[in-house]
Amino acid sequence: MRLFEDLRFIIGLLFAILGLLVLGAGLLHPPAAPGGLNANLLGGIPMTAFAVVMLALALLARRTGRE
Repeated sequence: MRLFEDLRFIIGLLFAILGLLVLGAGLLHPPAAPGGLNANLLGGIPMTAFAVVMLALALLARRTGRE
């Protein structure tokens, strides 16, 4: 199976792109909430972590031959 046919890879790639964009926005802009919480950081970190898990599962499935 090719890598782009695996749904885990496509979802992981999507979440990686969006998560890194949101994470970058959180790092570059100061927090807007009165409590000092940066919503972009709080959203970008889990999105990027989820992307890493999905990409790792897709690559592991390709390496072991499972689909």
